[in-house]
Amino acid sequence: MDRRNIVEQIKKDLPDILAGDSKKLVEDAENLGELLGKEKRKGGTGMTTSQIRNIFSEVKKMEFDKYKIELLRPKLAYTAGRHREVLALQEVLDEAIKEIDDDEGKFDRFKDFFEAIVAYHRKWGGKD
Repeated sequence: MDRRNIVEQIKKDLPDILAGDSKKLVEDAENLGELLGKEKRKGGTGMTTSQIRNIFSEVKKMEFDKYKIELLRPKLAYTAGRHREVLALQEVLDEAIKEIDDDEGKFDRFKDFFEAIVAYHRKWGGKD
């Protein structure tokens, strides 16, 4: 599957992932982590570990606050504008943030999904 198809499939699966479908969470996290990691490993401009961990560390320490969660969207857009290799992650996370709405459980599963993406990114070659 190419980059665009992977991102679109994950975006379609987000409602199920945020509703608690752990199988889709793991599959899609691995697909996105592999996409982001392999692009870097092949000498391309894939995401570095520090880029993904910088974003993740901010999310991980967040408490459920709709306002602050929504503010992640422009931060991700800014980062993707400066570093095109972040675009696939930004597209997926932006859509996920929209899906969270006012549901704290969805926010917790969003953090789990992001953590799994970070882990698979590392597995598939994401390095600095």
